[in-house]
Amino acid sequence: MSTTTTPAKQGPRERLLKAAALFYQEGIRAVGINRVLEEAQTPIMSLYRQFGSKDGLVEAFLVDKDARVRALFEREVDKLADDGRDKVLAVFEVLAKVIAEDDFRGCTFINVAVEMADASHPFVEISRAHKRYARELFEGYLRDAGVADAEPLAAQMLMLMDGVFVAAQMQAPYDAVAHARGAAAVLIDDALRRQAATS
Repeated sequence: MSTTTTPAKQGPRERLLKAAALFYQEGIRAVGINRVLEEAQTPIMSLYRQFGSKDGLVEAFLVDKDARVRALFEREVDKLADDGRDKVLAVFEVLAKVIAEDDFRGCTFINVAVEMADASHPFVEISRAHKRYARELFEGYLRDAGVADAEPLAAQMLMLMDGVFVAAQMQAPYDAVAHARGAAAVLIDDALRRQAATS
C-alpha cells in the first residue's frame, strides 16, 4: 500500500509497524523485540507508549496486514472482473501476484496459526477472522454467479486458496495457481449445472 509519508517523516508507530514485518519474514517467536526496535530505530519507551508490549505490536501488525490484504484483493478483483464467476477466478490471478513477490513467506495468517499452536490465542483468532472474511468474499461472488447454496462451495474455494499458499511456500514444482484456478472453474460450473438440472 503506497503512502506519501517518507521514512524520515514517519512517526514511531509507523516505523514500528513497518519493522514488525520481521515477524512475518522470520517468525514471531524468533524475532526479539530488540531486533524490532533496532530495525525501527525507535526507543523501547515508544513501543510501550504505542503498543504496550511486543504482543501488542504483533496484534497491531496482524490487524493492519488483514486490512491491507482485504483492500488489495477487493480492489484488484474489481479491476479484473465484472461478474461473480469471473471474480472468483480473479482472486486466483491476484493470488499469483502475491506469491510472486520477493518477500513472500506464505500466508501470514496460516503461519501465525501454526506457530502459536494454541487455538485460543488472540493472534489465532485474528487469523481465523481473516479466513472467515476470505470465505465470505468467495460466498458473495458465488451468489452473484448464481450459485444458490454458495457457502459449501465458498469453503472449497478457500481450501484451494490456502493450498496455493502452502504449495508456493514449499516451492512445489508446479503451477499451483493454475491448478487451483482450473479446479475452481470446474467446481463452479458443476454447481451451476447441477442446480439447473434440479430446477
